[in-house]
Amino acid sequence: MQDLIAAKFDPPLWMGDQIRREVLLGQLQGVLSHRLTLVHAPAGYGKTSLLAQWRDTLGAETARVAWLTLERDDRDLKRFVNYLLLALRRDQADGEAKATSDLPPRAALSAMINEIGESQAPVVLILDDLHHAFSEAVGQFLETLVRLAPPNCHFLFASRDYPWVGQSILAAEEQLLEIGPAELRFSAQETECLLTRTDRPLETLDIDTLLDRTEGWPIAVQLASLSIKRGMEAERVIDEYCGTSSDLARYLSEQVLMTLPQETRDIVARTALVDRLTGEMVDLLCDRQDGWMVLERLEQQGVFLTPVSWERREYRYHQLFAEYLRDRFERSDRVQFAALQRRIASWLAERGQTAEALDHAILSGDDLLVASILEEAGGWRLIPQGLQGVVERGLAKLPIALIRGRPRLALAQVYLQIKLGELGSARAEYDLFLSEVEGADLSVDLKTEVRVVGDTLTDYENQPVTFDDLLAREALLRKLPANDHLVLANISETLGAKYLEGGWLERALQPTLASRDHYLAIGSLYSDLFTRFLEARIKRAQGRSKDAEAILHAACANITDTYGDRSDLAANCAAFRAELLFEQDMVAEARELLAWALPHMEQSDGWVDVYAAAYFTEARALAGEGAFEEACDVIARARRVAARRRLRQLEMLADICSIELQISQGAPTHAVLAAAAVVGLDPMADMMHEESPAYRPVAVAASLCRTRLRLLIGEYELALEELQKLRDWAEQHGAGRLLIDVNILAAAGLRMRGDTAASRACFDEAVGIAMFQNIVRPFVEARHFVQACLDDALDADTQVDRFRAQFMKSLVKSLAVYRNNVTVLGMFSEAEAEVLLYLSQGHSNKEIARLIGMSPDTVKYRLKSVFRKIGVSKRRDAVRISAERGLIPAGMP
Repeated sequence: MQDLIAAKFDPPLWMGDQIRREVLLGQLQGVLSHRLTLVHAPAGYGKTSLLAQWRDTLGAETARVAWLTLERDDRDLKRFVNYLLLALRRDQADGEAKATSDLPPRAALSAMINEIGESQAPVVLILDDLHHAFSEAVGQFLETLVRLAPPNCHFLFASRDYPWVGQSILAAEEQLLEIGPAELRFSAQETECLLTRTDRPLETLDIDTLLDRTEGWPIAVQLASLSIKRGMEAERVIDEYCGTSSDLARYLSEQVLMTLPQETRDIVARTALVDRLTGEMVDLLCDRQDGWMVLERLEQQGVFLTPVSWERREYRYHQLFAEYLRDRFERSDRVQFAALQRRIASWLAERGQTAEALDHAILSGDDLLVASILEEAGGWRLIPQGLQGVVERGLAKLPIALIRGRPRLALAQVYLQIKLGELGSARAEYDLFLSEVEGADLSVDLKTEVRVVGDTLTDYENQPVTFDDLLAREALLRKLPANDHLVLANISETLGAKYLEGGWLERALQPTLASRDHYLAIGSLYSDLFTRFLEARIKRAQGRSKDAEAILHAACANITDTYGDRSDLAANCAAFRAELLFEQDMVAEARELLAWALPHMEQSDGWVDVYAAAYFTEARALAGEGAFEEACDVIARARRVAARRRLRQLEMLADICSIELQISQGAPTHAVLAAAAVVGLDPMADMMHEESPAYRPVAVAASLCRTRLRLLIGEYELALEELQKLRDWAEQHGAGRLLIDVNILAAAGLRMRGDTAASRACFDEAVGIAMFQNIVRPFVEARHFVQACLDDALDADTQVDRFRAQFMKSLVKSLAVYRNNVTVLGMFSEAEAEVLLYLSQGHSNKEIARLIGMSPDTVKYRLKSVFRKIGVSKRRDAVRISAERGLIPAGMP
């Protein structure tokens, strides 16, 4: 012991200002009530600093504390035990070590036990960095010491490895206290405390991101803090910080990797190539047969390897450590790195783990392997199974010639472009593919897949299909193998969607439900959710809004749990839910959903139904709040999307919605008629006469819009004639939702004709369909035609029907709110609306000026503006027309 190092008997002095680990210090209070406390974790978890902080909390009267920092040379048992004896003796009251000579281990053991027994106070023996000195002989000595030491002795060991010193018996006797990596990780509070010491503290979100990235590894958080102190921007630290950053790489190399035996180093480098480790994967990568035993040893050796679950069937490295090892391996031996990546990719692909296999194939740089994995996994079939991201990553790495040379990859390219909204590119790629395989000897299955992808493209382009086309698809379904669930699901889903679009609602439901069964058979929740959207659309069209709402509510819960509440699917679901909420006059709730969903949808996958639901609901809601210009902007956005994605039906529906908004806002009739002529409203409405019009939703919407116009200009006979045709069609197809609109307008037309009884019957039918589904908004949107019918209905109601009375009350309230919104914020400015309101109450200009605190000239100027906007020149006409259009409360003089 001539080379005695006195510094080993105290904690290191270089630790500086450390974060105080209050929670852990509280746990360490249990040291004095347990025989053995183990603090074990890989390098950089703050074990030494924690032990030093706890040591400083103990007063001399509380316990005698002996500290010993161990090194590799201390593996020599004789050296180890004599250092241990010196540590105990150095901690005596006079602070000086007693003279001693080198003692053999057994004699040193006896001396230690005797000296500990002489102490009146508890004795705590702290061994730091035990992993450096641990050997079989040292372990046996410590096990004996722990077993034989007097009851007043407590042991606190810190180690990177997990030392075995007979703790199994202590654990059974509840005399073992363990603190591992999970407890030693920095908490969010500790991370924030450290990072706020810099001159440029991070935002809470950045702190959370860094904590997630480092997994709370204290040394990594400290090095990040150091980078910020040195002047690196906080955002750059967050974006670039990884296991290959210089400070962290140096630490990992010096403190972890270089301390391992060469064989272990090689095993760790190879096994770090995968995110999840099993014994079989270790065997594959290291050409061994004892993979599970290797994992057990590595877990105990402090190499940042932890089990994923308590069953220990999978393990993972700390992400920063794994990144460091992968980068180091690739830089040092690119050929071997690529070869192992190919081996991993092939092994995973054979087991159906396509996403993971593709990632490793990409890392190998082998294009043919990437192509083969994608193709053998099904190519385009992966996308409706929810693996669009996998296909996108794979195709992005392949040259276009290789993609076009493999049919399923070429179809995957088309399908991916469809889902990305690049319909023009998808059509060009599909047509090119058809020209290249023309005359080729394709298998029957491949021909079917070509047909399926082509039909999907046609559906997304919203190209018209005839009833005969749909019957042909039904015939195709009967010819396909019953076990090809994906193809059957795809064809059934598009069949249901087209039947819905064509208005064949009962026929739409069966293939929709069949497609769901097929998707569930292959476990594709992603595609199943689209069938739920479709089913909800069918229920809404049938007038069963409550059923539709329940379907979407359940779908929303699944989407949130699996894909997140701001995913593409969540946005689509939000659009359909907003439409239903709006129809229930829950405008604020609908707009809250659309506030994030609509912008999200504009940047992601979509189709006509979902765009129409989102854009036109938002436009109508804005118009109802008086924000007409903003509503027009939303319609313009819909037109831009329609042009970009070549959706002719969406463009036509936007034109119709624009006319409807003008009608609802009381725009001059001649202006509305001119606008209707420009967009071709009559030809669109005339499509209703066709058995299979190109776009049935357009025909229905245009016919309703033309009916409103005819009622406005007094052509009620033509309007009633058109409404009768719409009624016949709706009743034949079970379109309950359409019947509400038809009956509202028919009630207005019949009242104009003087047929009050028939008018009241139609209005009652509309209320009867709507009230149990709480469908309010159609009445509000048609307020020009509804108010008189509503007044008649209220006057005529002699039966006490609680549901009907409640519904009628909600109609009155909604109409009043709408009228107030439009009056104040619609086509008039607030000041103009105020002047018009006082004018309608019979006040003169001078009286109005006095009431609003303005000059008579200002009142005159604003009245001229009002007259100009509604196309009149007289005060009486202004009041009459404003009342007729619902711009002021009815019944004013």
